[in-house]
Amino acid sequence: MSDEIHTYGAPARFQLKLGEIDLKLESIPGVGKTTANKLREKGIEDLSELFLTFPRKYRKIYEYAPGYVLAEEQPEFVRCIGVIERVKAPAPRSRQPFEIYLQTRGITLKLLWFNLKGDWFAKKFSPGMWLDIEGAIEFEKGQGKMFHPNVEVVAENIPYETHIRVEPVYTVYDGIKESVIPKAIRASWPALQAAIVESLPEKIVRDLDLISVAEALEKVHVLKPTTWDALQPALDKSRERLVFEEFFGLQLTMAQQYVESRRAASAPILERRARAEEFLKSTGFDYTSDQTSAFEILRRELASRVPMRRMVQGDVGSGKTVVALFAAVIAAENGAQTAFMAPTDVLATQHYNRSKAWLDTLGVESALLTGSTGTSERSALLSRLAAGEIDVLFGTHALFSKDVVYAGNQAEPAPQAGLFEAIQTTREPATGLGLVIVDEQHKFGVEQRAELMAKGKDPHLLAMTATPIPRSLAHAYFGDLDLIIIREKPPGRVPIKTVMRTRDTAEKLFEYLRERIEEHGEQAYFVYPLVEASEGLAGRMNVVEGAEYLANGPLSGIPIGVLHGRMAAAEKDAVMQRFANGQLKVLCSTTVIEVGVDVGAATLMVIESPDLFGLSQLHQLRGRVGRSSARSFCVLMLDPSRTSEDAHERLQAFVENEDGFKLSEIDLIQRGPGLLLGARQAGVAEFRFGDLVRDAALLDQARAAARRLILGDARV
Repeated sequence: MSDEIHTYGAPARFQLKLGEIDLKLESIPGVGKTTANKLREKGIEDLSELFLTFPRKYRKIYEYAPGYVLAEEQPEFVRCIGVIERVKAPAPRSRQPFEIYLQTRGITLKLLWFNLKGDWFAKKFSPGMWLDIEGAIEFEKGQGKMFHPNVEVVAENIPYETHIRVEPVYTVYDGIKESVIPKAIRASWPALQAAIVESLPEKIVRDLDLISVAEALEKVHVLKPTTWDALQPALDKSRERLVFEEFFGLQLTMAQQYVESRRAASAPILERRARAEEFLKSTGFDYTSDQTSAFEILRRELASRVPMRRMVQGDVGSGKTVVALFAAVIAAENGAQTAFMAPTDVLATQHYNRSKAWLDTLGVESALLTGSTGTSERSALLSRLAAGEIDVLFGTHALFSKDVVYAGNQAEPAPQAGLFEAIQTTREPATGLGLVIVDEQHKFGVEQRAELMAKGKDPHLLAMTATPIPRSLAHAYFGDLDLIIIREKPPGRVPIKTVMRTRDTAEKLFEYLRERIEEHGEQAYFVYPLVEASEGLAGRMNVVEGAEYLANGPLSGIPIGVLHGRMAAAEKDAVMQRFANGQLKVLCSTTVIEVGVDVGAATLMVIESPDLFGLSQLHQLRGRVGRSSARSFCVLMLDPSRTSEDAHERLQAFVENEDGFKLSEIDLIQRGPGLLLGARQAGVAEFRFGDLVRDAALLDQARAAARRLILGDARV
């Protein structure tokens, strides 16, 4: 074991629960107004935040050890008592250091001070004096050197005891001495310890063998003497307690939301009828067992007064949309309206266009509302919606605009009932917003989802995501939703061959692409990380330059389109439509095509600068091809001079793996939850102590404990 143990932490969630205590920093002995203000500038607002500012590492200090021990162990930090053998002062105006040679228990240490002005310091020392010194030490060819150690002149016969002491080391801030934080923590600990309130139920603490918060903080800040060997186990127990409490607080909130969203038990009863069966037959699909299981879950939960709260999580191309439409058809045949919200105009339009034919056949009225819908068209559409003439409304954020009003629901509110208790009531025909479907759930904030839900009376909720989310992340961010996981791909899908290529092989690649496009009628995507040139990413190909290069060079004569997020919605829709109907054979795009775009003839994809994308994002992009029985290819176009070893290793994992769930686990480890999800979830903070990868087991324990506390053992 090295002489340092590091701890971990990031800004955020955990807070101490305290009784009566003065939390002002100025109340700490030895901390004046100036120091308190400087601490506040660094985010340490009060006494509780001071104790949640953990040491960045720990070090062991050899105190008064014999010389042979120091020579053998060569520690990094020591405290010694010794006698001065000689003093060597530098010549005036010399850059040489002031030196003291100190003999301590059989070894001579060389003490050095640089940049001393005047001779005041040198005059304090002379041979034969005894010194008590402390500081970092270096060994070179057996010679111990200490630079600028702390030093105190002592009597020759001072008593001392040999031992190894553990000391926390805190981050040093500008304008704040290194000794300020440890002294403040030691001085204020008795008062804080007496004020700490245990926040976890006693049974949870006992069943999980957790230590108290006070004990955890005491161990973290080494407020009781301990040995080096005992330190790491003590820190592990402390961290376990703090991480569990942080996770438990979040999971308890989500369990309460889970209960509250279902307690009213006044959701519309939506029963599966003939049209739902007709829909399943009309698609022509052979459904996987995962889809069949999803249909059964939806059938059961939509027919309950307890509002459904589900998230369908499935890999690219696993058939989530047909599951969602099944629910929408059930709602329609029970007289309820469905709001189907997608994060982009392109995706919302695609959902609408692909679904309309199926829904029309069944007599289910559908419409599309986006930010680009014209004023007169919008007005007419909203009138039809309020009159109950539209069964399924597809759209973007426009769906929760204030002027979007669904048909009124005049049914009397159902009586309150137990959460999972069956409610027997005479069903009135359901009207108004009865089902909300949110595609790519993680692209929307919690508040946005709530705004849309508020347009109905306890509507059922079905969220979807094509980003396979690791279980720990799903529990942390979507713990108020029950999961439906679809892993299987529909039969007939051919695996996508993924390869890495460099620029020197591009000529052969373009020849192959031209042949596939011209002779076989296939289509290709070229994906770029940038819309146009960027100073921060000089030399990287962007979508504008890339399209010009292809059109004037290797793919000249082939119809090429450009698509990116800065284009107007109508323009994007027009380009996407031309590509979908085959007028364009090559689409040069940014990641605007990342989610949901489905063109069966598109079998080829080239991704420029793939090292700039996360694995989950690359997987979503790759999912735009391989959506038919034709063999598809994904080419990662690398620039070796700009691709680090770590990036190459990450891309190799992508080449070898088509399992989105596995790739998302890797991405979570490498990039963290915020980047994996692609958007920060409103209302869900970062964790101060917890790590969703390292602490997945603790998150499971916290979730189970929270649900057991709120729901009882039967629902955990």
